[in-house]
Amino acid sequence: MRRSLDEQAAVAVVPRTAATVLILRDASDGPEVLMVRRSPNASFMPGAYVFPGGAVDDGDAGPDTDESDDEIERRIGSVLGVNGRARAFAVAALRECFEECGLWLGVDTPFDATGLRATLHGGTTIGDVARLGSLPLATSGLHPWSRWVTPLGIPKRFDTAFFVCRAPGGQTPTVDEGETTTLAWIRPDAALASHAQGDFQMEFATVSTVRSLVPFAGQSVQAIFAHARSQQALPTIHPRLRLNAERHIVGVAMPGEAGYETLFGDG
Repeated sequence: MRRSLDEQAAVAVVPRTAATVLILRDASDGPEVLMVRRSPNASFMPGAYVFPGGAVDDGDAGPDTDESDDEIERRIGSVLGVNGRARAFAVAALRECFEECGLWLGVDTPFDATGLRATLHGGTTIGDVARLGSLPLATSGLHPWSRWVTPLGIPKRFDTAFFVCRAPGGQTPTVDEGETTTLAWIRPDAALASHAQGDFQMEFATVSTVRSLVPFAGQSVQAIFAHARSQQALPTIHPRLRLNAERHIVGVAMPGEAGYETLFGDG
């Protein structure tokens, strides 16, 4: 039985900060993006195809990266509106990528990632893992793409920074067989077509983000980066839930859509 939305309980759910990275590579018919399928036993979006990502950890704010504080705030903090927290968002994106698909972004030479990945899964901070492997934390390769906040009324909410980044050369992604069970390099238009046919499960924000890559079909990954670098400020996207007369969730509305301003939500 569906339960009606409890607005008071919904407001009490504070979004957790998170980071996601769209890993891109050039292919003969246009850019492809790496997507991973979440475990069917996951508590959040089970069985869905997503981009590698997850919640920001306490240890993500501390490690040194290949950028100064001023540079990371200028490139990321001011663009996404997360001033003072840009390093944590960016490092979380790098960490989650290594955890979920085994790619160390910013390193274009092969290396044995198995032991370092196990160390990270065992609780070692990403900064310590970087030192153990003499590997850089290359936040300079991450370009802000968007920022989404999960709608009020969803039991788990995230305030998520989305980045685009080039796939590292010489490395092969692998699932972690825990959080992720399958991975796929796929053209954005092909992902949307498969989703429409019911063969490629994606949630609302993922679909919208995949759709944002479609205008670059037939171009190159560099064109996507050029567009990302041209963005001076990205508005935070606050979808709102559409409810029926019984206050049951029946859909999602985006800013600018008819009726959005009358719906229960933040932003």
